[in-house]
Amino acid sequence: MKKKRWITSGIFMLFISILLLSEFMMLSSQKVGLINATYRFISGAPHIRTQGQTLSYQGRMRTEDILDSIEPYATSDDGTTLYKAFGTPIPPPWIYVKHENDIIFRYKYPRLPWKM
Repeated sequence: MKKKRWITSGIFMLFISILLLSEFMMLSSQKVGLINATYRFISGAPHIRTQGQTLSYQGRMRTEDILDSIEPYATSDDGTTLYKAFGTPIPPPWIYVKHENDIIFRYKYPRLPWKM
């Protein structure tokens, strides 16, 4: 019984190590990893690509928190309107996508944390 538990634990740790290693490799190549894609899917946020690059999902916001301070600046590859905060450079640090009624999704271009 103890041996079976060790084998199961070892396989689980191997799976977690492979997942974390693949996330690091995706991050280092400035691509969106599996964990972020799963987070976006569970949140119900749309998959946004601009100029062939998938944007990293960063969460949702309520419309009344930010609606007065954003402006349209571009469209995604599939025609979704992308918004940025007033006065931010292009490309903006945060990209917003309006969704039903009172929800705005926030995205950013995937970048290495030490190069931000």
